[in-house]
Amino acid sequence: MLEYIHKQKSLYKMVVFFILYMNVFITFAMIYILLDMTHLGYLRDHYASSAHQQQPLDYVTRSLYFSAITLLSVGYGDVTPFGLARAVAMLEAIIGYLLPAVIVIQFIPSSDRSKMKEH
Repeated sequence: MLEYIHKQKSLYKMVVFFILYMNVFITFAMIYILLDMTHLGYLRDHYASSAHQQQPLDYVTRSLYFSAITLLSVGYGDVTPFGLARAVAMLEAIIGYLLPAVIVIQFIPSSDRSKMKEH
């Protein structure tokens, strides 16, 4: 019975962390779009033409793509932030590096964590 409860709690935590990642990913994408619209910062795609980058849908897809790559990895270098978007990208990268540690800590049973504090 306890194993079933533990599995349920683990599944719940995984769903919560998935939703957290999606929220962070979408929030930062919206920030990049807002910065681009206010001309305070922008994302430059080095492999797309200038005409293509001016399309409204491209703002959204480029921001979503850059946000996901920045949050989940180091990035590929095909999209570069400029202006205030650089500072926002650094903040997102820091969050992307810290979240996995938080997730791992959450999955360590509380009895093991108390033992780790004693040493």
